[in-house]
Amino acid sequence: MSVQEYLEKHLLSRKVEEAVNAAVRAKAPDPVLFIAGHMRRAAPSVITRVRARQILDGHGAPAVEVELHTNKAVHRASAASAGAPEGAAADAAGDSGRRNILARAVADAVRVINDKVSEALVGMDPQQQAQIDQAIMDLDKARHKAELGANAMLAVSIAACKAGAAEKEVPLYKHIADLVGKSATTIPAPAITVINGGKHAGNGLPIQEIMILPVGAKNFEEAMQMGSETYHHLKDIILEKYGAESCNIGDHGGFAPNISRQPFDKDDWEHSKKLTTLELCQVAGDDLLMSDPERIKRAVNEYTCNALVLKASIKSSVNQVGTVTEAIEVVKQAKDAHWGVMVSHRSGDTEDSFIADLSVGAAAGQIKAGAPCRGECLTKYNQLLRIEEELGSEGVYAGENWRTASTS
Repeated sequence: MSVQEYLEKHLLSRKVEEAVNAAVRAKAPDPVLFIAGHMRRAAPSVITRVRARQILDGHGAPAVEVELHTNKAVHRASAASAGAPEGAAADAAGDSGRRNILARAVADAVRVINDKVSEALVGMDPQQQAQIDQAIMDLDKARHKAELGANAMLAVSIAACKAGAAEKEVPLYKHIADLVGKSATTIPAPAITVINGGKHAGNGLPIQEIMILPVGAKNFEEAMQMGSETYHHLKDIILEKYGAESCNIGDHGGFAPNISRQPFDKDDWEHSKKLTTLELCQVAGDDLLMSDPERIKRAVNEYTCNALVLKASIKSSVNQVGTVTEAIEVVKQAKDAHWGVMVSHRSGDTEDSFIADLSVGAAAGQIKAGAPCRGECLTKYNQLLRIEEELGSEGVYAGENWRTASTS
């Protein structure tokens, strides 16, 4: 094929002329870069392949990471593992057996993504989130996310969402806001873990998690400063009262003091009240709802809750959200019921910061991402600091409106 034939086949002469004209109209200071960008945008983005691998989550357990390739870039996402297998078979297998079962499940998910999911998504436009998610769900013939696992499905869906934002040349949170139908200007109030107990720690404290919510801060940056300073001041108190061994941390980065071995004195209670008191006017459904639309509908009808805990990675695969589209639908369902929405991480999360963008894009008003400690927690908080800086004066910290930001 001659050069002229090649130019004519791909309409390159016309496309180059259009790019040059655009550069002239824009008075581009660097015409080569401008023309290259213009030509790149002129080519439609399509998914070329999807690749998955096993990584480790925040507990060192196997998890799925996905790389979604387009003809323009590569976009990566990960989701925490589904948690330790449960039931009689898992009990009989013991701890090492449970880990092996989980590793096999992740390996199976990786294989299915690399084969079936990749084949199903090749050629699709990454901006068409609903169509991509439907294609993923169509592979789940039993409709209970058993073959892929909800977290593996979610990792693919999140990677596609990131690719869609890149193609639109907008931040991820703005792309999510477009999908939700909201403006992306609300920065959530962080529910910061300071103490872990129960199943999240090895101490004798029956309460699983104690958090603080800096609603009085003027912005998210100040909220994180308040939370971090409180966290470290609490460490000093625990160190003085109970010793260094009580400064160990639990699953979410909160301190895990064995305070049940001796009663609180008056000073302890005063410190505790200052650190943890929160007006109990929100009843958030977590395991009760499992982000399941049918459970949410029932809870709305029976007035069981007035807030949704939305986890973008989940403990059990059955009947829970496995795609960004499903997550958006339950957010809309909660908003229609005038519920609050708390976007949440989960125990053993990965370092993916997607839920930070989700909390802004969904105008949630609240985010629960653990303590100002542990990398998988800090990556979410740090991303929100970047988003607030980017939004500038347009950004509004939820603050005192943390319960109602999602309903406005």
